[in-house]
Parts: sequence; C-alpha cells; structure tokens
Amino acid sequence: MKRQRPHGSGSLFKRTDRGVWVARWYDHTGKRLERSTGTTDKAAAERILTRRIADAALRRDGVIDARGDRFAGEGRRPIGEHVADWEAALTAKRVAPDGVKLNRSRVKAVITGVGADRIGDIAASGVLAFIDELRRGGRSEQTCRFYLQTAKQFARWAVRDGRIRENPLAHLQGGNVRVDRRHDRRALSADELRTLLAVAENGPTRCGMTGPDRAMLYRLTVETGLRANELRTLTWGAFDFNGKPPTVTVRAAYSKHRRDDVLPLKRDTAQLLTRWATIGAPTDPNDPVFASFPEKAAVMLRADLNDAGIAYRDQSGRVADFHALRHTFITNLARGGVHPKLAQALARHSTITLTMDRYSHTVIGEQADALSALPDLSNEPDRQRRRATGTCDTDPRHLPRQIGRDSQRNHATRCNEPAASAAHCHINGTAPFAEKGDDLRNDAAACENAPGRSRTCDPRFRKPVLYPTELRARSAGIYTIPASEDQPLRRITRWAGETLWFSIGGTILVDFAT
Repeated sequence: MKRQRPHGSGSLFKRTDRGVWVARWYDHTGKRLERSTGTTDKAAAERILTRRIADAALRRDGVIDARGDRFAGEGRRPIGEHVADWEAALTAKRVAPDGVKLNRSRVKAVITGVGADRIGDIAASGVLAFIDELRRGGRSEQTCRFYLQTAKQFARWAVRDGRIRENPLAHLQGGNVRVDRRHDRRALSADELRTLLAVAENGPTRCGMTGPDRAMLYRLTVETGLRANELRTLTWGAFDFNGKPPTVTVRAAYSKHRRDDVLPLKRDTAQLLTRWATIGAPTDPNDPVFASFPEKAAVMLRADLNDAGIAYRDQSGRVADFHALRHTFITNLARGGVHPKLAQALARHSTITLTMDRYSHTVIGEQADALSALPDLSNEPDRQRRRATGTCDTDPRHLPRQIGRDSQRNHATRCNEPAASAAHCHINGTAPFAEKGDDLRNDAAACENAPGRSRTCDPRFRKPVLYPTELRARSAGIYTIPASEDQPLRRITRWAGETLWFSIGGTILVDFAT
C-alpha cells in the first residue's frame, strides 16, 4: 500500500529573487506536485495555491471525479499516439502481424476520412459519412462493414483503457452484406473433387508445387477444413498416424482462435499421407508438410480448375477459390447428415450460425428432394381413389371390410381377359376372383342350412350374419393361409386388422363379414 504523506497547506517559494512564485502541494493520491503560479505577486500566488489544495481535497473526498483529469490529458494527445498504443496492445495480445497491419491501415483510413486530430474528434456522424463515401466509391458492403468494425474496435479499446469516457460509435451498425455480395464462395461437388485431384496428380509443377503435392494438399484441405495459414505452418510432428483414429493437431500459435485443435483424419487419407511422406528422404517432425506452399494458393488452384474443366465462377456468380475447399468440407458434413453441433466442432467455429449459414451450401436439387417428405394434400390420393372405385390393393390390410358378390362378379369378368390381366387377379398365390365366385356359388347351392332351398344363401337376399359360421367364413374369405388340420374350426384374435377362422379344409380364411 502506498505510504500516505501529510498534505498540509502547501507552500510557496521562488527559485530566483526576481522569479515567479512556485506552488508546492500534495494531490489527492498523496503525490507531491510543484507548479509555477506564473506571477510575482505573493497574494495572487497564495490564492492559486489555496485553490489547488481545495481541488485536491475535493478529489480525495470523492466530490470531484479524479478520472476527469486523465480524460482531459488523453484528449490533448495527438490521435496518432493513441493508434500506436492500440497497435502495441494488439501485438501484446499475440494477434497475427498481418492482422495488426490490416487493422492499423483501416483505422488510419477512418481517422483521415473523419479529419480527427484528437481522439475526442471521432464522432458517429463523421464515421458514417466516411463509410458512405467508401460505398459511393465502389467498395462492397462487406468492405464497408470491415472498416466500421475496425473503428468500433479501436473506440472500445480506448474506453477500456481510460482514454475516453464512452464509445461514440457503439450504436452504429453495418449494412446488410447480403444485398451486395462480391465474392461468395461455392462448394465443389464430389465429381468435381475427383476430377480436380486426378488432374492435379498428373499435372505439371505449378507455383513451386509438384502435381502429387498439390493433389495431397487439396485432399487434406477438403477432408479436414484446415485454413491456408494452418496448412502452411503444418509440420510432420502434428500428425499421429497410429492413433485410433489418426489425428492432426493445429498448434495454438497458428490457429485462428489461438488454441490447440486436434482433428480426426480419415484412415485412408492417413495411409496416403504415410506413403507420400516416405517417397522421399525420412522426414523430421519439425519439417513442414508443404514446404513449397505458395503465397497465393488461389492462383494455383484456379489454374488446376481450368485444366480440369471446372468453372471458377458458376452461373450464380459464386467462386471456387482456395478457401472454397473449406466450404466444401463443411457442406459435405451437412449433406452427410452430420449433427450441426458436431459439424461446428469439426469446423472450429464459435457459433453454430456461422457454420450453417455461411459455410453450408445446398443446391436446388437437394431442396426439391427434401419436399418429398411433405404429406400428400390432394383431395383424393391414390388409395382413396382405389377405395372409391372398388379396386383392391395387393396388401390384405388395405382391403375393404366386406366384398359382395357384385364386386366379385365384376372381378370375374375382368379375369376373362388375357393372361396378363388375369395374373393381376391372383393375390398371394390364391385363385382368380372368377374361380372364387364359382366356388361360392356351388357352395351356396349345396348349403345344408337351406333345406329345399327355401332360404337362399345369396348375399343379395340374406345378411351374412345369418350364415352358418363355417359357411360365413368360406363365403366371405378371399385369402387363404395354410394352417394345421387338427382343429376344424376355431376363431383366432384379429390378425392384420381382420378376424381369422380355421376352416375344415385346414386353411385360415379372413372374415370380412364380421
């Protein structure tokens, strides 16, 4: 704890006989201060000293916010000094040098556009005018949004560091980037990927990389989703080929979010990498996997796409640059039915929205296939139309509850058509309806329950419920299923929605009448 010094009433002194009076006092933190009063009049110097002592007491007692002095002092500094301090803070946070350089150039452009000399000169209206000027100059909405984000980042740092009281840009929001997309990426199809790998494998040396090296680079990228800088800094020591499953580790120093990432590898890809590594001399764990990785990988990929006959820009204006391989990786996960949270983990994204909205691409054909899951909302679907017209399905569970002899007679008429039509009347290996109708008529004529034929068994004149049990089962049954013969007649619980009977002949008949 800092030692508290006695404050006293201060003192005045002169450095020379003809010099001005100098005031000496202690501020609210106990620090001794010396300031010139600027006057040779002792009475005036005493009034100045008294005011400064009173001001220190008010700050010490909390009546006056002492931070105002700091804000005032920071506000008098040139804004270039604040930008230099912000750049040093980003470097201390281990932000990549390219990122620091890009942020510095953007915030300097905003400051120049606003015309700010001091940090307090940054106003929301001036920043909005600068962004609008960029937009009219042909910059995309995404680029304008990046400049605004960088300016807001600088203002937030100034607030947290005690350089300004509040963020003047906190309420500003960027425009809708969807209305002005200039560089949308697309996902390559499986056929395009196979063609690209084959062409690269047999292609010439390009951008310092041989054909097999480029093919391995493309395959590893599209199966892991690694970014260009992560691939550039990848070493052989990052691979664990003996693991179950094999893995590759991206060190925190080269990862975008500054943490170690362990990603699984497909086993066949791991085997290809092992054979590829042993083609040359034995590799050291610290050796880079792709030692000749080019600075502009998109230029190399575009040349291979051209040789493969794959369009760099499709009909929708979307491009297939090197980062599109990462888009392809995540899109293939979505197409394969991988759970969104698992896809987010493999993509190493902070939010699921970024994974599914920006990186997961679908085509219109896949969307059309998804519509097949919707129910049929037509007034009379096929099954309803078949029921309405009296036609039957081949599945016994879809048959009507009762089939009269009129419908049997109609079916029997159709069964007199050629063999191709009659074959459709056989269901589950049973006889055509015409034969069934003849059997039913013969059974009805010999029915013992109608002596002298005074009580007809014709269903048109007699209700089926009045039939003898055995005859009712035989006359109403259409489908037969083999059964044991030790039980002549026994009712069974419902099977497939219908009541079953054992007949004398050793068959199970479906009773549609009850």
